[in-house]
Amino acid sequence: MKESRSFLAVSVAIVLAGTLVGSILSGDARTAIVAAGLVVLVTQFPLHFLLRGWRERNDRFLASIVVGFFVRVAVLAVAVVVFVVPDRVAAAPFLLALGGFMVGILIAEATFESRRLRTRAAKTAEASAS
Repeated sequence: MKESRSFLAVSVAIVLAGTLVGSILSGDARTAIVAAGLVVLVTQFPLHFLLRGWRERNDRFLASIVVGFFVRVAVLAVAVVVFVVPDRVAAAPFLLALGGFMVGILIAEATFESRRLRTRAAKTAEASAS
């Protein structure tokens, strides 16, 4: 499976697992967890693919990390203003789920990126050796 599809599948699995675990909670908490999952998926997928080209180049790698960090912080701030402040969802479950999903997806993204870079380095070393 391509790395992009693997990342998408793992990200959706993380959110589904968190949503299933959260399904034992009350209706308000369950709604908050689903909303947090949707916010994370809707923002992480485009961000992953938009910054992927920057991560390919050494001179832009650090910029991709910085931009990704600030966009994620902005998403957290906007999500709080849109969902928590007007009391559309329960604050504690929403913020815990939002943070948990985001960290889980970031770990998955870093794992896939690390594997991709190791594979590329091995192919480069193999090509230069022959």
